[in-house]
Amino acid sequence: MVELKFINTSDSFKNEVNQFIEEWFNSAEFIQSKTSGSTGEPKTIEILKSKMKASAKMTGKFLNLQKDEVALLCLSTATIAGKMMIVRSIELGLKFVIVEPCSNPFEFIDERIDFAAIVPLQLAEILKQNPEKLKSVRNVIVGGGSVSDEIEEQLKKQELTVFQTFGMTETISHVAMRKIGLEQEEHYSALEGNSFSSEDNQLIVHSSLVDGIPLKTNDCVELMNAKQFIWKGRTDFVINSGGVKLQPEEIEKKLSKLIRYPFFITGKKDAVLGEKVILCIESENAFQIQKSELENHLSKYELPKEIYIFKQFNYTESNKINRLKTVDLYLKDAIQQIL
Repeated sequence: MVELKFINTSDSFKNEVNQFIEEWFNSAEFIQSKTSGSTGEPKTIEILKSKMKASAKMTGKFLNLQKDEVALLCLSTATIAGKMMIVRSIELGLKFVIVEPCSNPFEFIDERIDFAAIVPLQLAEILKQNPEKLKSVRNVIVGGGSVSDEIEEQLKKQELTVFQTFGMTETISHVAMRKIGLEQEEHYSALEGNSFSSEDNQLIVHSSLVDGIPLKTNDCVELMNAKQFIWKGRTDFVINSGGVKLQPEEIEKKLSKLIRYPFFITGKKDAVLGEKVILCIESENAFQIQKSELENHLSKYELPKEIYIFKQFNYTESNKINRLKTVDLYLKDAIQQIL
């Protein structure tokens, strides 16, 4: 029997949660889930329930989760992250508090929480509004995107440590974690049953969750050993500008303290360079960024040739910025600034 407590939830989200629980307990051996594109084009795949149970136990062991501790679900069950929070609660005997997915789920919570999974956007809002509530949570995991330097600094100031996860739908959620904040770690460490190799700095995951078949990702890493790596960015986002290969995520990390709006770096076709670096910012109001400000943070190769202000970005179901669709759909309407 699953012990659920719904807080500030709509009927539609309650139905979403209950439908997944019913699906979990039915006679089918598989659960269907959409991939995010970490290993190729997004698609729907079938995941064995037995593998999901094994993944839940890996997380439980890594974080030392105990029976009757309280877990928080504040993610959509359309994502593997939301599905796995339910599975972990069932398989590890956790009690369950459920809040409608929103920017700050802790706004509605007064009771003790022992284990929570959130995305970077939620972490940023919680730190702004209710940092004291995070301090009482024994284990917080953050996934679904990169955490900016600014957020990491805020965690340190609040004397907080959380776990940033690495994983994908194909690996049934996370296969590695690293501490960020007060006890900052540069590298990710594998959960039990997982190991890593690389080819041309491209990460390959070896996991019992994918039947031992090596899974080549689109992640650029510095491999330390078979159990640890430093994440550099996505190989499919690499910009080749005049023969210089640039990793957008590394540029974004440098700009995260300068730009307060959602933004990303991408490449745009150029007759001379092949690709040129452009900076895309989401803001309802147009504004100018001085070249000198960017030069204080970036090398001459990383410096954007153009800046575009978008009224809105396109987002995926898991609340990640869809870079390609944003540029394809909205670039023509964006306000351009040439540096």
